[in-house]
Order: sequence, then C-alpha cells, then structure tokens
Amino acid sequence: MHRTDITPKAQTHICPASGQAAEHVLMYLVRDTRGCHLDGLDQLNRYPATPFCCITWMLEGEVSLLQQGKTKREQRLPQIFVAGCQSQYGVSMNLGDRHSFMAVFYSDAFHALFELDLTTVQDRFVDAMGVLNSSGLGLLQAVAQADSHADRCLMIESYVAQNSSDLLNSPWSRLRKMGQNLSLRLSCSLLGVGARQVQRRVRKEAGLPLLGLSRLWRAKRSHSQVLLDLEQGHIPNWTEHASAMGYADQSHLIRDCKEVSGRSPQQLLNDAKKNESDWIYRL
Repeated sequence: MHRTDITPKAQTHICPASGQAAEHVLMYLVRDTRGCHLDGLDQLNRYPATPFCCITWMLEGEVSLLQQGKTKREQRLPQIFVAGCQSQYGVSMNLGDRHSFMAVFYSDAFHALFELDLTTVQDRFVDAMGVLNSSGLGLLQAVAQADSHADRCLMIESYVAQNSSDLLNSPWSRLRKMGQNLSLRLSCSLLGVGARQVQRRVRKEAGLPLLGLSRLWRAKRSHSQVLLDLEQGHIPNWTEHASAMGYADQSHLIRDCKEVSGRSPQQLLNDAKKNESDWIYRL
C-alpha cells in the first residue's frame, strides 16, 4: 500500500526580473509553507541587513517581527508591508502556514517609483498602504488580487516600464552599476554637488548612509560569489575570498559578516545548510 500522507517540504521560488525591469528590480520571491507543519525554530525567518527595499504580500498567513540586531521586537506585520533598507540583521516568525510573494527593488528605483523618502522606512517594516503614492497603491491591490505569481511579476514589470522616465536620471543607479565600493568623492562627482549635500541626499534617495550602502553592496557581491562557488563544487577559502571581494583581510570579512548576518561566514554557511529558518541565505 502506498503512503499518501507525505508531508510536503517548504517551498521557496526565486524569479529574476526580466528585460528593462532588471535594472530596477532585483528579483521576486515566493515562500510557501502550507501543509508543511513547520513548528518551533523552523517557523523563523532569518534575514540579513540589506541595501534593498521590499514589498511583501502575505497572501495567506501572518508574520511577526521578533528581533532586529540584538534588539528584541514584538510587531505583527501588515498583510502588505514595505521593508526599507535594513542596517541590521533580523528575525521574524510565521504565525501558522505562510504563502507570500515578495518584490525586491533596488532602493534608488523604489524611491523614484513610489516618491518615497527612504529615511521614513529605514530599518522599519510598515503598512505599504500607508506610504506609497497613489499609483503605487493601485499596484498593491492589483498584485494582491492577481491569479498567479507569473501575473504578479508581469504587473510589476509593466508598472516599472510605465514609469521608466522617473528612473533614468538616478545617480545612485549609475553608482551601483559600476560595481565598486562607494566613496564620497565619487558620489560628489556623479551628483555634481558637495559632500554635505551628498550625505543628506543618499539616505533619502538610496536608503542608507554612504558607508552603510558600500558595505552592504560588497556583502551582496560576496554572498553571490559564495553561492556560485558552492554550485561549482568549490569550498570557500575565506582568506582568498576576502581578498577577491575587496576586504582588507579575513578578519575584516568576518567582522562585516557578523554585522550583516549576526554570524561569521563559516557559521552562516554551516547554518544555511541545515536550518529551515535560513532559507533566504540559500537563494
């Protein structure tokens, strides 16, 4: 007799943005734990500090924010919420089964698309209905009511295309495409303004102070390279990796990784292999 009661595993699907939208939207994520009977630590979601802005649609279920950095939180999040750039790692918890769709935007594009001062959402999780502009509110409702995740992706990419004129003149977009560490001198040159004005504008238009953005963009490149190495069957050599990624040395890499994720690179690698709660690090 064949068993028919096999418990499904939690599913995480990643879809890169396509075409012109890929310059402004990093990816879409679907997380589905329905019918998986997760409990205890497996209901947690551990996430890193990030230079991106995200909109999450909780299609089914709820989630509660438990921790940011070393600070305890107790915040039940809205059904559709915006997560601004995060300067600290964090932990949230699913309240029962979860089915969610997330769009991850480059922060400068998020600012331009939704006319949002990013200082108001830095290190925060807020009701999307209360912070986006009028056209953004229409997008929120349309995505929530869509019949499929494919339709949701198409709606967002159509919205980006319709508002592309607002995205063309972003100096922060040019800076991140250069793929190097962000400096005050380079930022002043590209923006054509003085140092003080750059420091005022960067948090509003790109989400974090210059040093924080540079550190997190480098962490993102580091994480992507580790995933690529693992896919190719290579075990990371942290000394060589630190040098290749622009860190001063392995100690610098470890310090930054602990600030971004709360763990050393090797601890994070070991945890991500076995812990359901570290699903986002496996993407």
